[in-house]
Amino acid sequence: MDFDVENVLIYVDDAVRYNAINDDLAKLGQTHKTVAASTHTPTSFGSLLTGLLPPNNNIHSFKHSVPVNVRSVFDIESHGVSIAAQGGMNNSIAEMFANPPRKSINDIEPPFVHVARRPGGHAPYNGFDWDDYEYRSETALEYLWRVSSDPHTAREDYYNGVDRSFEEFKSVLQTLERRGLREDTLVIYTSDHGEVLGEYGYFGHTHLATPEVVYVPTSFIHPDLAPSDENGLLHHVDILPTVASAMSSKPDFGRVDGNREGEGRTTGYTHLNHIRYGSLPGPIEKVVSLTGGFERTIKSLWDEHGGHTFVDGHKTTSSIIYLALLLQKPFGRQVFHNKKIRDSYRRFTPGHQSYGNPQFTAEEARADIAAILSGESEEEVRDIDESTTEQLENMGYL
Repeated sequence: MDFDVENVLIYVDDAVRYNAINDDLAKLGQTHKTVAASTHTPTSFGSLLTGLLPPNNNIHSFKHSVPVNVRSVFDIESHGVSIAAQGGMNNSIAEMFANPPRKSINDIEPPFVHVARRPGGHAPYNGFDWDDYEYRSETALEYLWRVSSDPHTAREDYYNGVDRSFEEFKSVLQTLERRGLREDTLVIYTSDHGEVLGEYGYFGHTHLATPEVVYVPTSFIHPDLAPSDENGLLHHVDILPTVASAMSSKPDFGRVDGNREGEGRTTGYTHLNHIRYGSLPGPIEKVVSLTGGFERTIKSLWDEHGGHTFVDGHKTTSSIIYLALLLQKPFGRQVFHNKKIRDSYRRFTPGHQSYGNPQFTAEEARADIAAILSGESEEEVRDIDESTTEQLENMGYL
């Protein structure tokens, strides 16, 4: 990007799959098909705001915080840094990053770096109160239970919700224009992950790494950038170095795993350590404990045409967790309705799946992933309180 800006706005609409909005975004800015860092919100935010892949920033859940030796956008000393003031969706992200100041787009003053997380396509689809970004009448879990046997309604709600959220984003651009800040502000619109809408018998995003979940849109919006969707593959870790290169102050974030505007990128890595927040029914919890605890990791590598996904874990324990999902969650109703128990079980439990038409083999993917993981370090986990755990369960997380 051949310009220098003073301000940066990183706007993350939750759970927006690439094909839900890329045409509209391409009318506003330089838009890229993007490989999400994870299928789980905190893990993707970790990469979005540090420029490091999940194995290198060790943010795998809402129980993790940014390590002291890792820099993020909130460490830019020369600017006022902040995260959106409204909505519980921003609270959990703020806690991960040591609670930066909370402000609205009307309150921030230059020079600023501001981060906002909005509902986008998160369940309950099209079910948020747009004055405070909280659930309007039912939780994500309640909503998914209600619509899991009606994929048509869920998809209609989803796209309506994404459209409504995108209108909110355009109003933010208008606010920047009204305040005379558009010329000196780089706006980045992206999503943390996509969403499965009944495909493979699933709704949501944390259980599988599939094209519907992995591919998200990213757009760099500025008056000097020509709107287009022909801009090559991007990864979440490319956003921070792109931001740094566009800022007049040229902040130094130390080591990053991404490249400016995704230069030279042909593949992107998506990582999930499946974290349990709540508890399982007593007998199932006991069996899981006896089999060594629940450790399930999804590792996948993608190019613009498709990817290879590898699920690692204990086959017996993963099978027990799958059974618990069938019995306890809306997931079970989804799978029974779609009559895809065998297929969904195969995708959930340890093994390999290929999606689309990736231009590399499974063996090449395994080798590249092994190289990415070779520098993985120890993670530190913090406790989260009961109210946070309950909120995460209401959002549909196991």
